[in-house]
Amino acid sequence: MVNLIKNLASKRDRRRPPNLAWTNTDPRDLLYISDLDGTLLSSSGSISTESVKRLNRLIDRGLKFTIATARSYDSAHPILKELNLKIPAILFNGVYLTEFKSGQNIYLADFIAQDVIKGMLELIKPRELQPFIYSYFSNGEKHRVYYRKTTNPGAEAYLASLDGDKRLNKVENFSFAEEEKVSGFLLIDKKKALNNTYQELKQKFPEEISLYFAEDVSKKGYYWLQAYHRESNKAHMIKILARKMQLPIRNVVVFGDYMNDLGMFKIAGRAIAVSNAIPEVKHAAHEIIGSNDHDSVIGYLESLGFA
Repeated sequence: MVNLIKNLASKRDRRRPPNLAWTNTDPRDLLYISDLDGTLLSSSGSISTESVKRLNRLIDRGLKFTIATARSYDSAHPILKELNLKIPAILFNGVYLTEFKSGQNIYLADFIAQDVIKGMLELIKPRELQPFIYSYFSNGEKHRVYYRKTTNPGAEAYLASLDGDKRLNKVENFSFAEEEKVSGFLLIDKKKALNNTYQELKQKFPEEISLYFAEDVSKKGYYWLQAYHRESNKAHMIKILARKMQLPIRNVVVFGDYMNDLGMFKIAGRAIAVSNAIPEVKHAAHEIIGSNDHDSVIGYLESLGFA
């Protein structure tokens, strides 16, 4: 089995230096964590019934597998409800560690302070930027996505993707209940319209928030500027999950394609990019496999000897 991994590693396209500790580990002792959109899911944001069966077969044969996604439970669960995830999922970019079948949150990261949200809203008001704001009610575990209006095709496309989502709430003004926690803040617009805001948010809240600024993978020409609490990210939650499973972080293998995957690429024992990943992610990867539209993550996992 160890020789199989060594051979696979030698045949694939490497970017970062090989991790020798990883190559000497039995694949059954590793935890595999995949991003969803652009990585495990196809470009249409879906996964076929046959692909789910293939993954379930691997899990039944001992594969330790879960997901780390920017999606919420309400968004991810309908797509993967037939997937037999036995290991908690990392959701909303690392805000939640969740038992996937029940939706019960096992661990919560920190949330954006309401005074920081107020400052962010004041900063964007003169620019007429319209955010989507995500919140969580600790008493009852309700989630909300607030918005006032959309002003460009990129934001309109995202709003359309939320059609039927019970979290969605159109409001006149943003206000939050005392027990309500803000987990995320999203702006969608052209790069030029968001660039100054990105720079000013970085300068004004360097210790309070993490920012992700990159082109929308599904609506080219439009950019997403996302903000989370400084400690809410995939890498931080992977460390927590690994500790809960009593696994060294070198025994974690991750798959990704986008800016918010870079943190987990830096900490994992093995970082694998799909071929459709953005250049920054490919550069940070130990190796590059095929595209998301060819079930490349599943194919890679099957090649390890579980199938």
